[in-house]
Amino acid sequence: MPSIRRPLFLLLLGLVVAPGLGTSPVRAEGKLAVVEKFADSNTELMVAHYTDPAAPADKGKVGLLAIATPKRNSFAFNLAEWKSLIALANRATKIQSATWTVVGTMTETGTSDVSHLTVSAGPAVNFVISSQKGDTVAYVLSEAEFSRFQKALRDVQDYLSH
Repeated sequence: MPSIRRPLFLLLLGLVVAPGLGTSPVRAEGKLAVVEKFADSNTELMVAHYTDPAAPADKGKVGLLAIATPKRNSFAFNLAEWKSLIALANRATKIQSATWTVVGTMTETGTSDVSHLTVSAGPAVNFVISSQKGDTVAYVLSEAEFSRFQKALRDVQDYLSH
């Protein structure tokens, strides 16, 4: 999967930046499908999947979580990692309180610019993506968005499974 992760970030960067600039998105050889977007006043969380037709069949699909604040960063997941993300998100949605508590973390694999994902629960669910080469970005998913987010995660899992 290392071969498709860097183009993914550039493609997501183009999708987030280009509409605001009135230009077309960055081109990539594969196909990106945004399954769902969540947004507040100046931050966006995207759930997507990417397929690289040139990659071997078992490594040509990844799930993506991307955050744009206007800074941006993303995290790519294989199927097993995506299932771990779903479990982490499900735990976080069940742990609601007035204070923030880290529910878990994940570390991206198969890339030279390793991203880290931290998921915290509190009055909502907070996703933070950071990496050495990229920016640290965060999105707070409100309780009203939980079911739509979980459906998007299941839709990507279904895609990655086939």
